[in-house]
Amino acid sequence: MKRLLEYGIVFMVFTLVLGSVVGALLDRPVFMSYVYSDSMTPTINKGDLFFMNPFSRSADVGDIIVFNLRGTWTVHRVVAIVEGGYLTKGDNNVGIDQQGGRAPPVSRDKIAGKVITFGGTPLKIPRLGSYLQGRISSKDKMFLAGALIIFGALVFGTSEKKVKRKKRKKFFKLKFKTLYLLASALLLVMISTSMFVSWQVFSIEYAVTSAGGQREGWYLPDSTFEKELSIKNANFYPMIYFIAPDTPNIADISATEFDLSAGEEKPIEVTINAPEETSLYADKVRVNAYMPLLPRSLTRRLYMIHPILPVLVMLLETSFFLSLIYIISGIGEEDVLKIRTRRSSLWRQIKAEVFRI
Repeated sequence: MKRLLEYGIVFMVFTLVLGSVVGALLDRPVFMSYVYSDSMTPTINKGDLFFMNPFSRSADVGDIIVFNLRGTWTVHRVVAIVEGGYLTKGDNNVGIDQQGGRAPPVSRDKIAGKVITFGGTPLKIPRLGSYLQGRISSKDKMFLAGALIIFGALVFGTSEKKVKRKKRKKFFKLKFKTLYLLASALLLVMISTSMFVSWQVFSIEYAVTSAGGQREGWYLPDSTFEKELSIKNANFYPMIYFIAPDTPNIADISATEFDLSAGEEKPIEVTINAPEETSLYADKVRVNAYMPLLPRSLTRRLYMIHPILPVLVMLLETSFFLSLIYIISGIGEEDVLKIRTRRSSLWRQIKAEVFRI
């Protein structure tokens, strides 16, 4: 039963991590995502991490779905079903997303999944999305990734051999080859995680109204205004940043490519042309960050093709050099750790042996 529970935990963690990586590669949410606006408040607040069923592409009125709205993944509630698909609306928004023909009804091929709910309440973790996106440090990212890998190694990578059945003595073994593979996997996870977690989408919400200027965030139709965003490198190594508009109302961005040292912060100005139609709007700015593992010109060219390409090439480059080191060094099957132990003292002796080495 204990072993079955361990396998169950590993399977769940593997599924969530694999789903997140696949989602990043496909540029779509899988299994879980987080909200970066107030459009679903108070059902799902800004920064809340929610869970979704990626295999559900149909919905009923009242269901909360994740779908592609004008090139941006959005989580809103279905309020009506029409011939062309679904009409959707944020619980905190005044009008529907399709109001005034701004967007067509949501078809099934635009749906990434349905938010998992219990008794009408979404399954979510409050504020975790904001924490993972902007506050978690690179050391924490490395620790979490390493913890997952080490946990998997302890479950699957150890071998136990009975020596004397009466005394129930066992050997805990960890081969140098396994240790190298674990270290390589940790490095690859750290590289990909540090970049994916550093990616952001800033949502600039405002209202276009004839009463523009009377309140913060209210602007006159066909006017121009500026918003300041702050980009911070929370990693402890330098990163290359590329900034791009994600909606057509954004007229200009003061800086679209720059480097940031560890902990450095840079303000940028975003110029927005307010539409003529009075309504609520949410223009988005996409931020992609990359480690300086490739020549800058190559990173830029790959990014222009697709933002995920620089990450893939960096992982391939790192994997190639790790494989080359593995072949040249002639790493064999020698044991790094070999501990004879009884069940009650297994972890104590592992700790003692590791510190001795």
